[in-house]
Amino acid sequence: MLAVLVLLLIFTGYNLVEYLVHLKRLNSIPVRVQVNGTRGKSSVTRLIAAGLRAGGFRTIAKVTGTKPRFITGDNEEVAVRRLGKANIAEQLRIVLLAREQRAQALVIENMSLDPMFQRVENHLLNRPTHTVVTNVRADHLDVMGPTVRDIAQAFNATLRKGHKLFTAEQHYFDELVKGRKVTAVQARPETVSDEEMAGFSYVEHKENVALALAVCEDLGVARGSALAGMKRSLPDSGVLRVHQLAHQGKRLDFVNALAANDPDSIGMIWRMVTGRRGRRMVLVNCRSDRADRSRQMAELVHGFPAEQYIATGGTTRVFLHRAAELGIPREKLVDLGEDRDPAEVADKLFELAPESGLLFACGNTVGYGYMLTDELIRTGTRGEQAKAEGRS
Repeated sequence: MLAVLVLLLIFTGYNLVEYLVHLKRLNSIPVRVQVNGTRGKSSVTRLIAAGLRAGGFRTIAKVTGTKPRFITGDNEEVAVRRLGKANIAEQLRIVLLAREQRAQALVIENMSLDPMFQRVENHLLNRPTHTVVTNVRADHLDVMGPTVRDIAQAFNATLRKGHKLFTAEQHYFDELVKGRKVTAVQARPETVSDEEMAGFSYVEHKENVALALAVCEDLGVARGSALAGMKRSLPDSGVLRVHQLAHQGKRLDFVNALAANDPDSIGMIWRMVTGRRGRRMVLVNCRSDRADRSRQMAELVHGFPAEQYIATGGTTRVFLHRAAELGIPREKLVDLGEDRDPAEVADKLFELAPESGLLFACGNTVGYGYMLTDELIRTGTRGEQAKAEGRS
C-alpha cells in the first residue's frame, strides 16, 4: 500500500512539473489564438496564421481538420503523426514546437467535441489571448446537443474572464456571450467586398475572411497585408474547390462539398455555386452505417432544383426511398450505389451529364467518398489535358 502511495505521489509530481513547464512555454508566446466553432475552424485557423505572418509575426499554427497539420510557413507544413486516436495532449507538442521556433504567435484549432474537454483545452492547455468561435450549427448534436442552443452554451462555457472573443455567429451570438465578461467582436461577411475575395485559389466564405481579418486587425496587421498573406498561403485540404473537368466530350464544373457535415453549410455552398451555367446534377454519397444521414440528405436536396439526383456508396435505397417520398420524380433518381468500382461510376456520371453542366457532390466523404471523388477528378483532368493538347 505504501509503495502504491509513493508511486501515486511520484506520478502526480511528475505531471505537475510537466504542466508547469508547459505553462512556461505557453507564456513565452505573446499571442495565442484558439479557433473553435462548428464549421470552418481549419480554414479560419489557416487564414489567421497567414494574415499574422504577413504582418511580421513569427507564427506557428495547427489544424485538426481533414488532414491534421503543423504549419510553419505559407507553404510549409508537416503531418501530425499519431500512434493511436487523436488526443488533446498533442496540443502540448504544438506549444513545444512554437517555443522551439521562437514563435510570436500561435494559432491553434480546438480538437475536442466533448464540452468538458473543450474547457480543458481552453482553460489549461491553450489559454488563448484571443478566442475565436466561427459559428454555431446543427452538427455533433449527439455529443454537444441535443439542441443547437446547447452547442452555443458549450462554447460559452469555455470562455474565461477578460477573453477577447471573435465570432461570425449571428443567430446565437447572445448565447455565446451570456454571463461572460468578455470583449466580443462580431464579424460580418458584408464587410468583405467581392473585389477583396478575388485572388483566392479556392472557394472561400466571406464570413471566414471577415473573421480572420478582425483578429489580424486587432493585432495591428493592416487589412491589405493580411489579405495578401491569406491569398498566397496553402488552403486546407478539405476546402471547397470547383474542378473543371472534361471527358467523353462533356464539360463539368464539379463542386466537391462532401466535407461539409451539416445542412446549413451544404445549403450555403449550393447557393454560392449554382449561379454557374448549365444543367445541375446532385450527387449524394451514402454510407451503409449512416441511414439517418441518408434520410437527412434527401430532406435537404429535394429543395435543390436539379435535373438528376444520383446516389452512390452503400445502402442508397434509404436515400432514394425518402427522396421519392418527398416528391422528387423517380425518373430523376439514379442509383449508382452499393460501392461500385469508382472508375465505372466516374464514367457513368459523364455519360449521364449534359454537354456542359454542374455536378454538386454532398453527403459522406469517408471511405468510398474519397475514392470516388479522386477517381472523378483524375478522369476529368485527363480529359481536360487531352482536350488542351488537341487545341495546341
